[in-house]
Formats: sequence, structure tokens, C-alpha cells
Amino acid sequence: MSIGVAIIGSGNFAKEQHLPAVQATPDLALKAIYSRSLKSARDLASGAPNCDLYSDDSGHGKTYEDLLARSDIGAVIIGLPILVQPGFIKKALFAGKHVLSEKPIAKDVIAARELLQWYQTTCDVHHRIWAVGENFRYMTKFLFAAEKVHAMGKVRRFRVNVQSLVQQDNRYYLTPWRKSPGYQGGFLLDGGVHMLAGLRMILGPNDRVTAVSAQTRQLQEYLPPIDTVDAVAQTELGATGTISLSWGSRYNDSLFEFECEKGMVKIQFDDVMVNDEVHHIEFDGKGVVPEVKEFAESILRGGPVVNRQSPEEALADLSLLEQMLKSGEKNGDRMMLHFQVKE
Repeated sequence: MSIGVAIIGSGNFAKEQHLPAVQATPDLALKAIYSRSLKSARDLASGAPNCDLYSDDSGHGKTYEDLLARSDIGAVIIGLPILVQPGFIKKALFAGKHVLSEKPIAKDVIAARELLQWYQTTCDVHHRIWAVGENFRYMTKFLFAAEKVHAMGKVRRFRVNVQSLVQQDNRYYLTPWRKSPGYQGGFLLDGGVHMLAGLRMILGPNDRVTAVSAQTRQLQEYLPPIDTVDAVAQTELGATGTISLSWGSRYNDSLFEFECEKGMVKIQFDDVMVNDEVHHIEFDGKGVVPEVKEFAESILRGGPVVNRQSPEEALADLSLLEQMLKSGEKNGDRMMLHFQVKE
């Protein structure tokens, strides 16, 4: 029997990823869509006939609370602006729904810890699932690279170099809440947690990042408050590395490189190089389809949530980024890491 699900939010990611992923998951049946406006809900629903629409301007009986009152909806997938999303997560969990929410878990570590503590003390965490989506943990090239790194012994050095320029006509930049972010880091928070999730997965839970020192800068005046961070990091087992992220740079690169005891592994765009052997990983999606499928499977087996969707993993991603940003604010002071998940 399929699980009735609602999509909460109708932005670019819902159109391009959430809706197709739900439709590709036999264990889920789309029952409803909620958005702030009926117009945007209808826009998403153009690709999903026969589902009910809810919005703030739809009048009596069509609010978010009305959607949550439906007994035929067992789960919601929430992709809303960073600042408002925690309130929607709480309401859904309180109403007894399973939740898959988009990263980041919250705007900062304080807010994330408060939300996680509320969940752990208020809900039956084994039977009311709260998963946080991080599709990089499902992308084939990162999974392949992680497997190769883990087979090559201890990591000695690493570097992450992700550089691009968000143009002012970029469809994600044109989202009003991204143009004027009320949260730390701007695009660094929104996009940076992806890169750090990929790094953390490849390093593995037994070699956690323990300290960072960083410099930050705003290269483009239309990308407040900052768009670039360059950090030096150290792991629990003694590896050192650099993490350079920018959404305001005219450089164009996507590099994850690991020097291990038994060799080298490098991801560059869609190629994974293992020592001198190049493996081209054909792009097979952004990982949202298997992510949503695994969320549904967790519900059907009665929980708990799988580790790579756990709020604790999402908190670890956020904590690493936040300490990089705080180090930048303190002109490179060494910051110790907390809330890193260990096996």
C-alpha cells in the first residue's frame, strides 16, 4: 500500500527534483501540494494532475494546517526558504506526519539544535521519521569516490575546490529570499553544505574534521553577506586539507582530491581518477530519486531514519560550515568542531 504524501513548497527544486522523485517512487502517492500562493501551487501541479492544492490565499479549508489534518497524507516533503522551514517541520511532526525536509537543517547551529532537541523530546523518533535531504550523499560519483578512498587506507591530505559565479539572471538567485538572505553565508550556506556533505562522506565517520581556520570575502556586491571562503582543515586522524568554496568567483572548478596511504582519488566534474585510471561517471541525476525512495522505505519498515538522512548528519554539515564562517569573522582564528557524527 502506497503512502500518501504532500509536497510543501513549489520552487525550482520542487519542480525539477521533488515532484519527479515522488512520481518515480511506487511506494508514494502524491495527494496534495502546498505553496504560499495558489498561483505557485497551480504551477507545480501542472505536472501532477489529480492532486489537491493548498495555499495561504486559498481561503477556508485550504491552509497548511488543513492539509496536515488529512488522514490520507502520511508524509510531507518540505522545500521552503531556510528561515521559515523549521516552523513547517514542527507543525508536520506535531501532526503525526513523517517529514523529509531540505538542507540545510536550519539557519544556524543554535536553531538546528533547538529543533533537534524538540524532535527528540516530543516525538517518537523511531516511528515518526524526520529525515533531512542531502542529495550529494546519493550521487554516484561521490559514492564511487568514497568507496575507493576507504579502500586506500588512511587519508593523509585532501583538497576541495568548488568555484563558480552565480549570475544575476540565475533562476535560483532570482528567488527573493536568496537575493536578500537573512541568514549567515548567503549562497555559501545554501550551496556549501552540499560540498561539505560530500567531503564528510568521503572522509568517513571515523575521520571527522576537528578544526578549521578560514578567510571569507564578498567578491560580488549582489551576493551578500559573503560569497567566498578559503579554509585550512584538520581531521581526527591527522589529515590536513584545504576547502575553498565560492559562488562569486570567475574561476570554474569542481575538485575533490584525496591523497591516501595507498594512492590518490580525485573527482573533477564527472570524472573520478583512481591513481592513473580515469572513470567517467555518466550523470544519472542529482540523487533525489534514490533519496526519496529511501525515505519511503524507512517509513514502510517503521523507522528509524537511515544515517545519511539523519538530522544529526545535517547538523554536522552545518556545524562545519558555520565554524568556517565564524573563523572568517575572526580573521582566521582556529575553530574547533562540535556535533560531528561518529560511527
